[in-house]
This record gives sequence, structure tokens and C-alpha cells, in this order.
Amino acid sequence: MKTDSAASTPNTPQSEIDQELIDVARGIAAVTWDLKALNTTVIDLRGRVSYTDFIIVATGTSERHVQALAKRVDSEMRDSGRKSMGTEGLDTGRWALLDYGDIIVHIFHQDARKDYDLERMWSEAPRLELEDAPEELYGHFDGEAFGA
Repeated sequence: MKTDSAASTPNTPQSEIDQELIDVARGIAAVTWDLKALNTTVIDLRGRVSYTDFIIVATGTSERHVQALAKRVDSEMRDSGRKSMGTEGLDTGRWALLDYGDIIVHIFHQDARKDYDLERMWSEAPRLELEDAPEELYGHFDGEAFGA
């Protein structure tokens, strides 16, 4: 995943910063697809909350899968120059949270994703279009459980 430093340059126009964040969010989604995460969703919270711009939600099929997804996303982000501000849940494999400030990544085990139901909580927020999303990685769970 390649990123540039537009977000850290004081004179960069907001539209360029927004596009960089969109590209990073799409890059994170692609990383989850590489490891076969299910139902990856990018929720656009720009202008809705002050603590982040995007929330990415993905599902792992086992505790090990959740852990592997979180480690790979974090590794790719570090390689692109973005360090996590904090992580939670990496040891349990039920729910992993990776906080990069402007992007927060939640990787859930299927049951935990249903319990937290972030898509329903943010049902009014737009979703980022993921044009390259592999169809076989979507539609695996009851749509109602994910705010559909």
C-alpha cells in the first residue's frame, strides 16, 4: 500500500488530503481482501465526528484469521509511514481495533461483529465505493445484522 505525505503538509489543499485518505482506506480494504476478510466496509464519517474520518469494518472467519488480518494491516500501514496511535484486542482474536487517527480499523470475528453492529450505528453515514471488491468475499452473513 503506497501513500504520500499530503496529510502532513500544512499547505496541501483539503481535497488532496481527502483523496489521500480515500486511497489509504481503499488500500486497507484491499489488504483485507488479500487475506480473505469477509464483508469489508468503509464508513465515511468526515464531518460527522471529530475523532476520525473513516471507519473500516471487516470480518475474520476465526480468531487466528482476525489476528492475522490485524497484523497485516498494521504492517502495511507501518511500511507506508503510518504508525498506529493505539491497538486493542490483538491477543484475543474476537475483535481487533487499529487506530490511525483519521482511519480506524475494526476487524471482528463474525459473532463479535453482529454484537457491535457498527454498520447499524452509522447507518446514516455514506459508504465508500469499493469498485474492486471481490464479490465472493461479500454477502456471507445475515444482512440485517449489518444494518442492511
